[in-house]
Amino acid sequence: AGEAFWFFIPSQQIENVEHFNMNVNLWNINILGVGFMLIFSAFNAASFMESIVFKDYAKHGITIETGFHSLAVIYGVLGLSNWFAPAIVNKLGSKLSLILSVIPNICFIFSMYEPYQWSIYLCSALLGTGGGILWTANGEVCSSVFPFVCLILILFLLLSWSPLSVVCSSLTSRNDKVIAKNSPGDTKPRNTGIFWSWFNMSALVGNTFLYFQLGNSETISDDTRHTIYLVLGGFSVAGLLSFILLKPNETPLDECEIDEQSAWQPIKDGMRFAVSPNMGLLYGAFIFTGLSLNFWSSVYIVIIGNVFPKRNYLALAGICVGIGQVSSGFVWSVLTYKIGRKGVLLCTTLVYCIALTLVYLAFPSDAATTAEVRAQGVPIIASNIYLSLFIALLIGLGDGGFNVTIYATLGQLWEETPAPAFAVFKFVQGMLATVAFLYCGVLLLPYQLLILALTCVTGSFCFLILDYKCARQAEYEELPDRHDLDRRDVSGNNQFYEELEQPLLQGDG
Repeated sequence: AGEAFWFFIPSQQIENVEHFNMNVNLWNINILGVGFMLIFSAFNAASFMESIVFKDYAKHGITIETGFHSLAVIYGVLGLSNWFAPAIVNKLGSKLSLILSVIPNICFIFSMYEPYQWSIYLCSALLGTGGGILWTANGEVCSSVFPFVCLILILFLLLSWSPLSVVCSSLTSRNDKVIAKNSPGDTKPRNTGIFWSWFNMSALVGNTFLYFQLGNSETISDDTRHTIYLVLGGFSVAGLLSFILLKPNETPLDECEIDEQSAWQPIKDGMRFAVSPNMGLLYGAFIFTGLSLNFWSSVYIVIIGNVFPKRNYLALAGICVGIGQVSSGFVWSVLTYKIGRKGVLLCTTLVYCIALTLVYLAFPSDAATTAEVRAQGVPIIASNIYLSLFIALLIGLGDGGFNVTIYATLGQLWEETPAPAFAVFKFVQGMLATVAFLYCGVLLLPYQLLILALTCVTGSFCFLILDYKCARQAEYEELPDRHDLDRRDVSGNNQFYEELEQPLLQGDG
């Protein structure tokens, strides 16, 4: 019936409809990108500065550890929300889910205008829940276009970063969302690139604003805090309002809708994938990325704030981490074709361990935990901001390399059903990040670095075992007539083995 209907419509009208849909699709993709850029410009800056802001605030029972615990709640709830967010989005629809999921982000930012412990923790939990829904509603980002996206990001001056960039990349398996609905045919690589180009400008906007707002001040005053979070809250509100401008398109329902039960399928499959042997070998790498997420998104920034007097150095450190994070996708993807995945993993491990060694040498042991205005310990080598920014670049490069390797491996091993594999990854990563945020405020820096180094090496070793196992399996699968090993004739006799043994018996005779 559909074909007959279109048959009687003049071709010119069909072209007009297709042109209209294309314009609507591009409009929606750009609006989505601008909205995410505004929202995460606000969230990045707010969460980035949270622990240092609370340290300078020191009222109503708020301490530097409150910031760590708040981030622990965010990432813990975010890891859990990845399991049930598809069902919520499937029930409410993409546009309404996007709008509602931004409200917790706005509440979280405005709660720091005059923070109390109860409001911070409540808004953190709501933010974690909203984050899972927000990214699920956003769309599908295919792992096959990851190098293409990274190239676009490089062309945007490599000045983009998000504390949730790990979460963004994991959404390679979502369906029936805004990007998917507005990317008919082969337009998904282009539309994905447009969206990520907008989105990854968020760190440039957020960190640039922080750099000029903080200036040369050595503490964050109440007036400065009020100005920062009022502006950041305005960014989030503007992002929410932009989602209202999303237009409905004419994408056929059978291309974008999924069965209601399928939203729960990743949960069932994830439980099964979680106990598979191959997934077990990846747990070491998952654990490391969770601990690393804690280190580069918060602990290292606190270290900078406890050692150097100028608060705008924090924004510079964030930009350097971002350069390393984004450039890693392009650098390691290119090197994969030259030295292979194992070579890239070894280089990534080496880069990260060098960064950890430099942190150990250049910062005092109490740099992450001191309650004083400045760290009281004496480092092995004198601290300077230029070395610190170089370390931030190495940390971003090493962490990004690990994540690039994990994404490529998950996409290759579970190409047909990536959703549960990524759900397991994000769950383990979120839980370990939560654990790290709970101990990072009390454990001295050398012990934190030791834990990171051990998990980095262990994760690499387990990954190499998996790579060797998969290589051997691939070699076995390439053997001729391998399916004949299980072939049986109707009488139940193993005809293949009888044919195989016959020449051997003749040889023995």
